[in-house]
Amino acid sequence: MTCRRVQTTILLIGTYAEGHAIGAAGLRRQGYQVLTAANGPEANALGQRLGLEHLDLVILDLPDTHPSQMREGYTLLQRWGAQAPHLPFMLISDGPLPVRLEPPVVWWLAKPLTLDTLLVVVRDILGS
Repeated sequence: MTCRRVQTTILLIGTYAEGHAIGAAGLRRQGYQVLTAANGPEANALGQRLGLEHLDLVILDLPDTHPSQMREGYTLLQRWGAQAPHLPFMLISDGPLPVRLEPPVVWWLAKPLTLDTLLVVVRDILGS
């Protein structure tokens, strides 16, 4: 099972550095390869360099308190969803849940978020 996870690549996008460091470390301890990007432009650069087909999950933190970052995140979601419809997204936000989730979004999690909850949802999405 560990071999499968080592080949599983998760991209964690967001500006909350301390929280993402904890999440990334926890996911790495479980055997996942975790890449991080602070914002949409960094994520786009990673996606172009690696190719979206090499990502297995995108975790996107949408800060409700920063509307421009929220728009940037939704723009990335729409663009990548069109380019790689197989690529699942988990959204994390301190804002309200949308009326309904549209693919490629498979989970919406509210902050504050525990590491245990994050790990359970990641396993559910990836089927591991």
